[in-house]
Amino acid sequence: MAYAGSGNAEVVKRLLEKVAADPSSDVKRFAAIAIGFVLSGNPELCLSHTGMLFEHFNGHIRYGAAIALGIACAGSGYKESVSRLEPLLQAKENFVRQGALIALSFVLIQHTESTCSNVVEFRKTITKTITEKSEDTITKFGAIVAQGILDAGGRNVTLSLHNRDGQPDMPSVLGTFVFLQHWYWHSLTHFISLAFQPTCLIGLNKGLKMPKIVFRCNTKASYFAYPPPLEDKKKVEVEKVEVAVLSTTNKKKGGEKKKEQEPEKMEVDEPTDETHSDDKEKSDERVNKEAVQEPSFHNISNPARVVRLQLRKLSMPTEGSQYTPIKSITRGGIIMFERLNEDEEEELVEAAIAGGISSDSGDSKDGMKTVAPHEPFNFSLLNY
Repeated sequence: MAYAGSGNAEVVKRLLEKVAADPSSDVKRFAAIAIGFVLSGNPELCLSHTGMLFEHFNGHIRYGAAIALGIACAGSGYKESVSRLEPLLQAKENFVRQGALIALSFVLIQHTESTCSNVVEFRKTITKTITEKSEDTITKFGAIVAQGILDAGGRNVTLSLHNRDGQPDMPSVLGTFVFLQHWYWHSLTHFISLAFQPTCLIGLNKGLKMPKIVFRCNTKASYFAYPPPLEDKKKVEVEKVEVAVLSTTNKKKGGEKKKEQEPEKMEVDEPTDETHSDDKEKSDERVNKEAVQEPSFHNISNPARVVRLQLRKLSMPTEGSQYTPIKSITRGGIIMFERLNEDEEEELVEAAIAGGISSDSGDSKDGMKTVAPHEPFNFSLLNY
C-alpha cells in the first residue's frame, strides 16, 4: 500500500517473486493483487507483468491477476485488458469467475456501446449469471457486485485510485483494499464506495453560486449517454377457442379427396394495391431515417454530467458567453468562472427544492403532521 501508484519496478519484482515462490495460496493471491495497486497509473505495464499469470495453473494466481488488471485499468475501457479478462468468465473455479466479473466491472464502468462494445455483452452475461438457478453461489455474488459497480451512483461516478491531478488518492486506495477483503467477509464490499469519484462539471461564480453557462461537447449526444433501461418481455396469452364443427364440413372433406386425385395448378398471387402501399411506406421510413442524422456536437448546461472520456471533447462557446473559466474545463469537477461584463444581469441556476420534513412544526402541505424531535436527555456510561 505504501507504493500504490508509484510504479516502482523493484517492488513489482519482489511481488512477482512472492507469487512464484511462496507456498501459501493467500500470499500468492494478494501478491498478484498488489501488483495492480503499484502499477495503477500504468495499465500497459501492468498488463505486461500480469499477462503470463492469466495462464497459470493455480486459480488463486489467476484471480489475483484479474483483480490487479481491473484495478490498474479502472474506468479506462482498455480493450486489451478486456480480451484478457473475458476468457476467465469460463474458468472452472467459481472464485476465478467471480474475480473476472468484478475486474471487468472495474474496467467497463461508465462505458457505453459507442466507447467500448464489450459492455453490452458483459451486461447480458451478468444478467444471465444472476438469474440462472444452476449457477454457483460464489459466482452469483460476483455478478451481483459487478452489476452494482457498473451502475454505481446512478451511473454518475467512476472508479479511480487517482485524483484529478494524477496523484494517488489514499481514501480510494484504502477503500479498494478493504473491499477486496470480502473474500473473508462479504459486508466489506461497501468500502468500494470510497473509491468512487463523481464525474461532473460544476461552474461557480465568485459568490459560490451556479450561473447559467452552456458548454459545447464536440461529440454526438448518444456517445456518452446513459445506457437504455432494461425492458421486461411481456408474455401475450392467447385464449384457446373451440371451433364448432358444422355438417357442411363433411361435404367439403369429400370434395377435397376428389381434388387430391386431380393434378394441382400452381397458385400465383396477383399484385394488389396493399402491397404497393406497404413498399412505399417502408421506402419512406428509410428515407426519413437517413435524412434525420444526429449532429456531431451538442450543448450541455451547468451543472452537467461529464464522464472521463468526455472531458477532452469539451470547449467553451466562442460567442455569447459571459464567463471565462479560471482553469481549463477539461479538468472537470468544480471550476470557478469569472464574469467578463459585470454590468449585465447575471442569471443563476435555480436550486432544486429537496423533499423531507421542514423545521417548522405543524402540518405540511400534504396534510401530514410533522413529527417533533425528541427532547434532549443525559446518558451516563457509568450505569452500564
